[in-house]
Amino acid sequence: MSEFILNKVLLVIFILSVLNCLKHVWNIINGLREEVPNKYKISTSERFLLGLSLAYIISVIFTGLQV
Repeated sequence: MSEFILNKVLLVIFILSVLNCLKHVWNIINGLREEVPNKYKISTSERFLLGLSLAYIISVIFTGLQV
C-alpha cells in the first residue's frame, strides 16, 4: 500500500517538474518573439528549481518512475 502511494507521489512530482520546464521554455519563446528581444532573467531560486526539475526528468528517463 505504501509503495502505491509513493509511486503516485513520484508521478505528481514528475508532472510538476515537466510543467516547470515548460513554463521556462514558454517564457524564453515569448521573450524571443518580442519586437526587441530581451535577455531572459531568472532568479537564483528559480534556477535551482529548474535544475532540480531537469535532473529529475533525466533520471526518470534513464531509470523509470517505479520504486
